[in-house]
Amino acid sequence: MKAIRIHEKGTIDNVNIEELPKPEIKPNQVLIKVKACGINPVDWKSTVYGYFEMPYTVGTDISGIIEAIGNEVTDYKIGDEIIGSLEWAKQGAFADYVATETKYISLKPKNLSFEEAAAVPLAALTAWQGLFDKLNVQAGQKVLIQAAAGGVGLFAVQFAKWKGAHVVGVASAKNEAFLKSLGVDAIIDYKTADFSKITADFDAVFDSMASSEQTIPLLKKGGNYVTITAKPSEDLVQKQGVTATHFLFHSDAEQLKTIANLIEQNHVKVFIDKQFKLTEAKDALKYQHEGRSRGKNVLVV
Repeated sequence: MKAIRIHEKGTIDNVNIEELPKPEIKPNQVLIKVKACGINPVDWKSTVYGYFEMPYTVGTDISGIIEAIGNEVTDYKIGDEIIGSLEWAKQGAFADYVATETKYISLKPKNLSFEEAAAVPLAALTAWQGLFDKLNVQAGQKVLIQAAAGGVGLFAVQFAKWKGAHVVGVASAKNEAFLKSLGVDAIIDYKTADFSKITADFDAVFDSMASSEQTIPLLKKGGNYVTITAKPSEDLVQKQGVTATHFLFHSDAEQLKTIANLIEQNHVKVFIDKQFKLTEAKDALKYQHEGRSRGKNVLVV
């Protein structure tokens, strides 16, 4: 089978297509014929900075069809269409086949294509966990979401609106109409806004752009800030009288099932920016690195 592999960190150009044997499954695993892979920022960053033990197959997000099951697996059957975010330390998504434990997968939303479905796991779980596990966002609260038109941001604004929050998105002006069509209440254009002049009346900030110096001062006293990038300074947090949390998402099949149900009920839409073939993974990672996508980028296997 084909797999997108890297043996040495330092540059995206170190990524190569290799031929590997089809994985053999353990009794508690399923074999998945991968149909598409979601691309996330960590995928290019790990090739440059070496987050994972080398060599490894790049990628964490998949959609596909179960082709074989181990004799201990009772919750899935051959032919099931699934999505998942694979075991973090091992990665392994960008390949024709994947072997995984079922705790990393959930049934694919029936109303999505495989390409759309592959865009869901990491980004949607990050948004869900940030908003509800860390920020504890409630109906009626005012929430600021950074990079609102990005992969995580688009899920975050839709989840927050579903919950009943008042959502302000930070994005470029070109995405204003698009975001308002999703229910976003107001847009801050990061290219022109003077954050120091914005009223400090937010209950929560979801930061994916290392913007703590700009966004923490927008919180009310006692407000909550969460970041998936750089940690804020402790001095700033104490000065503003807020709570700040830094977190890394974790794969969670039950949360993914809840998200899939919201997608099937049309509460949440999935947006694809660009699709690439598996063999174009190097170009896809470079495009992801540019960081100007509206929604998610996907590899089609």
